[in-house]
Amino acid sequence: MSHFSSSGNHKSSKNESTHLSENKWKLVKKIFQISNLHFPKEPINKISLPLKIGSNVSVKQYNKFLECKVPRGYKYQLQDNGDVLIIDMSSNEHSELVSWLTIIFNTYNGGIPLNRPIRVGVHPSPARNGEKIAPDLAIAPSLLYIPRSGVRPSDTNGNPHARIVVEIGNQQSNETWIEKCQTWKREPYVRYVFGLKFYKPKKTRDSHGWRHRAMTAILYTQGENDREWDFGTVPKEARIFSNCPIPSTGCIAPGLGAFTVNIPVIQVFYNPPIPVPARYTPAYPNGVNIPRDANFTIDLYLIQQEVLRVQKN
Repeated sequence: MSHFSSSGNHKSSKNESTHLSENKWKLVKKIFQISNLHFPKEPINKISLPLKIGSNVSVKQYNKFLECKVPRGYKYQLQDNGDVLIIDMSSNEHSELVSWLTIIFNTYNGGIPLNRPIRVGVHPSPARNGEKIAPDLAIAPSLLYIPRSGVRPSDTNGNPHARIVVEIGNQQSNETWIEKCQTWKREPYVRYVFGLKFYKPKKTRDSHGWRHRAMTAILYTQGENDREWDFGTVPKEARIFSNCPIPSTGCIAPGLGAFTVNIPVIQVFYNPPIPVPARYTPAYPNGVNIPRDANFTIDLYLIQQEVLRVQKN
């Protein structure tokens, strides 16, 4: 199954619903050039997801739709049978976390825009079916240090392929989110896939008045076992009863080693010769002055608190 994720820079309205104008939807149908594409007249909300909007859609038609970026603020999925679904939509939590993680992955850029390693772009699907997809965040080496290559994987513009990918699941199902993360891992040049999933807020509240919420993080690493963290204010499978203590994941303070994710910065510059040697290890290109043992450090407690702060309480 293949998919596309829209960028996370489009916030939803206060009632978490979005409505497409009739003119925009007519343009969407024109792009697809098919009649069996339907969209509800009522605003879309998270309760209606996943929402089927098309059928019998080819990869070529789907790619054209994505290139035109109409409509934005949604995550789409093209299924193997040609159905097109809206599986997620922008939210305050999603937008804030994309911004927050962008800061983290820019830690070693030195404030020079041309040298920054982050580039968010559209990539060919690792499924090799020609479909175009895009993660919530893609970390790739700058062209200043890793030039274009006709033999190595690249984005749709021929730039270096992402080495680190971030996928954030909010309204979409847990199964769809995991599948999206695993799809990226099929591309060997993607060294790490960092996934975040947020579940429906509980009715109970913490000492700040914020609604408790379960959250999961997964780190997929090429050649290593996957790691998973249950880091919300309540465990994912927890049941909360009246007059009983609220169960905890233990993620209760910043700086806890058990809830810290470290991704080596040097993996952004993974660029082996072809064919790949058996014992290849990445190295920084000339001109990149970053300590070899430097990491992108992600404190899951800080993510937890950011989500609780901006969610609908």
